[in-house]
Amino acid sequence: MADKGMITLLKPPRIIIFCLFLALLCTASRLHPGTYNYNEVAFADFAPPESPSAEISLLKEIPEEDARIEQLTLPAPTTAAAKPAVEETAMLLRQAPTDKKKTAARQALPVTKPKPPVTIPPALKEQAPIQNEQQPVQNEQPPLSDSPLQEQSPEEQKPPGPAQERHDKELNSYVLELIQTYQPGSYPYLLNNDYANYNGVTTNIFFQGRLLARAHPSGNQASHCVGITFEVFFRAMQERNRQLGLSPDDFNGMNWDELFDFMLLWYVATGPKQTSNLAVAVEKYGLGSRITNLEEARAGDFIDFSRTNGTGHTAVLIDWVRENGRIVGIHYWSSQNSTNGIAFNVEYFNILDPTGRPYGNVMPEPLHIARVLPVAGYRNFRE
Repeated sequence: MADKGMITLLKPPRIIIFCLFLALLCTASRLHPGTYNYNEVAFADFAPPESPSAEISLLKEIPEEDARIEQLTLPAPTTAAAKPAVEETAMLLRQAPTDKKKTAARQALPVTKPKPPVTIPPALKEQAPIQNEQQPVQNEQPPLSDSPLQEQSPEEQKPPGPAQERHDKELNSYVLELIQTYQPGSYPYLLNNDYANYNGVTTNIFFQGRLLARAHPSGNQASHCVGITFEVFFRAMQERNRQLGLSPDDFNGMNWDELFDFMLLWYVATGPKQTSNLAVAVEKYGLGSRITNLEEARAGDFIDFSRTNGTGHTAVLIDWVRENGRIVGIHYWSSQNSTNGIAFNVEYFNILDPTGRPYGNVMPEPLHIARVLPVAGYRNFRE
């Protein structure tokens, strides 16, 4: 009977209900989370970029690359299969700014031709070696750097070679450029006999570390004719030396005493004008030559002339004044009382015009005209 009752309980409808109950129990057990970590499983194979902050900084440096970089950026992968794509993207992000910088740097580089080797011309090999210029003490020996032409440090000096040969020309061009830096009205005229304190130059002149010529102690930048022309000669010589890579104080190897004697000759201070003038100085120390044919004189030559009233003048020649092709006067630059200091001026020779009257009072004889030659044309004055 018992077996019969059990069979009755397990009739098909009840069996079906029992199976459904077991199925529900199994389903509930699967839904319980327990210790299973879904986050670890989902991101176990994803490795983020090694240095995202570095990529951000690079993007800030090159903002114009943002659009292109955004196209290269991929969403974060969640499986191991996406890892190579992330690494490739990170590599592109690192390389793109570097390539941009290299391209910009290459575009900024100037196209230059190889320079020829520096060689010393044979005519310049006998010149004195480059010397380090001694810096004078401030206020005691003010340097010439306050003048329009600036000095160059010894480190910037280079030996003369093919690249500098174009600068080795007669001093005339340097003189003509230099006189343009003196503004008329800023340099008054002053002539006196206080030679111990004033030598007619606008600024103290130093040579080889020693004071050579004194400016007026008041600082008024006054000058007179022999002083200003010597100043222009001196500074033009120094500027040409710099252009050639020579020491600014290399005046055909002269020492201080020799250049001082040169200056006294220029100033007509060692005797009568026939034996003491700028042409004598230039020839004595091998720097240049005297011009005797007026038609060969050129702008930038130095000239010393006399007047019928017993006075004289020293100037930079600009041009001859002509009338019907005949030379009748001088156009020059200097410092003179008639222009109240440094300026261009014109004077006429005391030769007769068509009416029988003299054009002026400048004596055509003697005229002392000097030209300073290129450095390669210097003569050894100690022979």
